[in-house]
Amino acid sequence: MTFQSTIQQEVRAVGVGLHSGNLVTMTLKPAPPNTGIVFVRTDLNGAYVKASIENIDFSMLQLATTLRRGEALVQTTEHLLSAVMGIGIDNLIVELDGAEVPIMDGSAAPFLMLLDEAGRREQAVAAQVLRVTKPFSFEKDGKKVWVTPAADMRVSYEIRFDHPLIQRQRKTLAVNPVAYSGQVAPARTFGFLRDLNYLRDRGLIKGGSMDNAIVLDSERMLNDSLRLKDEFVSHKILDMIGDLAMAGMRLEGHFHGYKAGHEMHALFLRALLENEDCYEITRGEAPVEAPIFAAALAEPVPA
Repeated sequence: MTFQSTIQQEVRAVGVGLHSGNLVTMTLKPAPPNTGIVFVRTDLNGAYVKASIENIDFSMLQLATTLRRGEALVQTTEHLLSAVMGIGIDNLIVELDGAEVPIMDGSAAPFLMLLDEAGRREQAVAAQVLRVTKPFSFEKDGKKVWVTPAADMRVSYEIRFDHPLIQRQRKTLAVNPVAYSGQVAPARTFGFLRDLNYLRDRGLIKGGSMDNAIVLDSERMLNDSLRLKDEFVSHKILDMIGDLAMAGMRLEGHFHGYKAGHEMHALFLRALLENEDCYEITRGEAPVEAPIFAAALAEPVPA
């Protein structure tokens, strides 16, 4: 049996928001079983939003994954959620004093360091697992995301860019803590110099720099070096794992992405969850809803 887990102790970090450019303080706290991953806006009197498909803002998926519930809006969630899912943390409270998860260095590695500092604690409640039983696919505008049954969680991705440093890249990852931390977590987000002014004119990426992204002109990379030889496709896998965390449970299946992105990941996941004949869920205890969050903020419940 697979058991749920949370962190052992509270940890904190300060970083800049990718789009706002504002400093944000983020505090990670242990959470009781069946809480899931919950973002709490301390600057909005504790308004919260849970990482789930129902709370994705589908109008804000071009450059990041945004969650919204009432006045609680949280942007750029995917890298933290990727780290959490990559090492198997089920329950976590994420306090923020702003609207964005800090971008840190543009990868998931700083979040893994924080989670390592916090420690991991297994909880005496069975984890929920969504097990894919039939192939399922979603296509749009030449992009595709699909899944096939598998005994564990795997992600394969293919990207194609008309750039000499990228071109066509493909990679497959078995999602477990060792493989994730070594092969995907260090991979940084990337963007093109030609898009910079356009995005900033729209009020985006005010906090973006070569300290938190790979920046490319038409022929070369402006950063000193890559961290991984396949860093570009590795970051797409990182993003997909974070976006799939919106299922709100662990996953068993081989997930594939072709020239996709945050919007495609979200549309695929929503469509998959609506097709209940394609999967089965092994259930622990039924999820507990909002009333536990206030108590959990005050004092985590041991398990």
